[in-house]
Amino acid sequence: MKKLIITAVCALVLSGCVAPQKQAMPLSYYDDISYRDVSAEQCVTLNFMNYQTAAAAKNFNLQELSRWSYDPTLYQNALAQSAKRLDAKPLQKKDCDNLAISVAQRQLQDQQNYQQQQLAVQQQQAMSQSMMAMENARPKTTYCHRERNQTVCNSY
Repeated sequence: MKKLIITAVCALVLSGCVAPQKQAMPLSYYDDISYRDVSAEQCVTLNFMNYQTAAAAKNFNLQELSRWSYDPTLYQNALAQSAKRLDAKPLQKKDCDNLAISVAQRQLQDQQNYQQQQLAVQQQQAMSQSMMAMENARPKTTYCHRERNQTVCNSY
């Protein structure tokens, strides 16, 4: 019985350490992400977008990729297909402007999320400080007793 309990506890501890597996990326996402990635490069080449905005777009694409389990070979093929498609029909200024707008919106959303997280942290810290202040302000009773050459005090 004791071995069974130890085995069960070990299994429970070890199963808690396993990281959740990422879902496989849907095939349509390969095309979408690779198209945005190549579009950012082409927009810079055509002088329709600055390097910072294109870098941010590519960063967001990498973040999207990191959420999924994906096949790098399939993604490289999708990048090549997107490049061919954009070589055949280059982007217009309005396409690059739309991409830049979506990047700016994403940056704004990320900034707002960060600010909300910071606010939540500050509120949690304020609550902890308030609780500590209340605990410290509570009246305490101290009992002392002497044993030979030593005095021992306890506060409650």
